[in-house]
Amino acid sequence: MMHCARFPLLAALLALAGCAAPPPPQQPPAPAGLQQAWVQAVAGPAWAVRALTGDAACPMLSWAGGSAAMQQRSAPGEEPAPPGNAQPERQPSRFTLRACEAPWPAGAASVQLGGVTLPAPAAEPRRILVIGDTGCRLKASEREFQPCNDASGWPFARVLARALALAPDLVIHVGDYHYRESPCPAAMAGCANSAWGYGDDAWQADFFRPARALLAAAPWVFVRGNHEACSRAGQGWLRYLDAETGPARSCQPGAGGGGANDGDFTAPFAVPLSPRSQLIVFDSAEVGSGTPPRGSPAWTRWRQQLDRVAQLSGERAQSLFASHHPSLAFAPGLLGTPSPARSGLTPLLRDAFGARLFPPGVQATLHGHLHLHELLGFASNQPASLVIGNGGSAAYGHVGTAAALQAEPLPGVRLETFDSHTEFGLTLLTATPEGWLLQAFNALGQPLASCSLAGQKLRC
Repeated sequence: MMHCARFPLLAALLALAGCAAPPPPQQPPAPAGLQQAWVQAVAGPAWAVRALTGDAACPMLSWAGGSAAMQQRSAPGEEPAPPGNAQPERQPSRFTLRACEAPWPAGAASVQLGGVTLPAPAAEPRRILVIGDTGCRLKASEREFQPCNDASGWPFARVLARALALAPDLVIHVGDYHYRESPCPAAMAGCANSAWGYGDDAWQADFFRPARALLAAAPWVFVRGNHEACSRAGQGWLRYLDAETGPARSCQPGAGGGGANDGDFTAPFAVPLSPRSQLIVFDSAEVGSGTPPRGSPAWTRWRQQLDRVAQLSGERAQSLFASHHPSLAFAPGLLGTPSPARSGLTPLLRDAFGARLFPPGVQATLHGHLHLHELLGFASNQPASLVIGNGGSAAYGHVGTAAALQAEPLPGVRLETFDSHTEFGLTLLTATPEGWLLQAFNALGQPLASCSLAGQKLRC
């Protein structure tokens, strides 16, 4: 399609033919007051209160016996379109909201700010809800436009309603929050008037406004997806959800060169779940798109991060490893033929940990990226692989169970359990004396699967 706005002289010549350049989109007025507040796991390990506000100053945080002013992470402002972005239509990223932060006050049972009450993180969360790949896809480079205005076509609101009903102690999002990268075509009513680009209007439409109630209901762990890399929505990620505390980092070329961006590297960190178990969070956003050359500065940096994963895994008897990109999974296809998932992290994992791909203490891995629900248990020595990427973003194809059980996601990796569903939904992990009970539900709350995880053994 020809976009006359890109060719002003041509637009003038063809104006009588109905191809006059459209007026620039009207920016919505800056919002006032507190927009969202939540508690999230941050590097430390620690917990922080975060908030987005349209006011000129950050809100006060109060709790029984104390109060404190939240500190600014980022101020409103405008940033250039992300470097290296491939979408045909681009615009500056406009941020109208102030991002604020405060450490969780020790001993507080809850905190209040701007009329919102946030519960304390549980010392041992028993009910952990996992969602992923939740945004509404608007992507001109692939001619994919999801009907964001239709609750059936983009069912994230229904998934969130089910999540609230399950009353989790902790929510884990395994990445890809932001999908509104391109303007909705004029002829498509299903996504008409949708915000687009990488500013906070698109972030609000795709994640923060729909998730407001669940953000306040339970603490969160945020895993970074490839949609939040610096070439895409990384500017908003670093302002709002990055696990590093203090003033927000920025996307900027790395000192090591080679095209790497410092904003695409985040140190792995752990979230304690009990005296015996923990969650290790790994930022695979950029490496998921391709393995850097062995020996390059980027390779060295990723390997150092995996060395840190090995250190963290020794701090608890058992660990869940969370990253966006799965290495042990099958990508869906229209015919259901299992195709091994591709991740740029896989050669680095093999270099660090051998055929198992993960340290001995990792019992299971949590991922998104593939837009389906997929659980894999192995006869060979690998941790169970849990892919939960069915939170609302457009999905295509499936994986046939019988064919998957006869296939290998990587050479020498043998399956003994496989479960897959294409319906939109979410997964609940409930702690048991033996390990974890996994229950998958669709967006209407109907059960999709029930499995047990004891050690690294998955049974469905």
